[in-house]
Amino acid sequence: MHPRLHRRTNLPQRGFTLVEQLAAVAVAGTLSVAALPGLVALEQQAQSTALASLAASAGAAMVLNQAGCMVTDQQASPGKCQPVRDCADVAGLLMTGLPAGYQVQAQPLPAQGGVCTLVRQQDGGSARFPGAAAGG
Repeated sequence: MHPRLHRRTNLPQRGFTLVEQLAAVAVAGTLSVAALPGLVALEQQAQSTALASLAASAGAAMVLNQAGCMVTDQQASPGKCQPVRDCADVAGLLMTGLPAGYQVQAQPLPAQGGVCTLVRQQDGGSARFPGAAAGG
């Protein structure tokens, strides 16, 4: 037999024993259970931030549309002024509309504007944003 192909049997075995592997899995499991509450809180914070951000975007879209309508003397014009009479009209002002799972409560807007409410349908979370009637 060739000397390089000959396997020495007196070398110590390398690798982990089953007990060592089970101990590592148990430690990893314990650490993941300890981190779980932090991850749940992080998810809730992300959902709240997404709701607030979407409400801010809706409010900004209302204000920008109102400004565009002022420039066109309240005449509807694609890309500048869209008629807005109700809070729910904001979906047409957003580039992609409202994301799935969100809804703006329908509420007529007076000429001086009002407050609109965005609702996350999954859990009823809500955020308010300024509404602005526009487009005579």
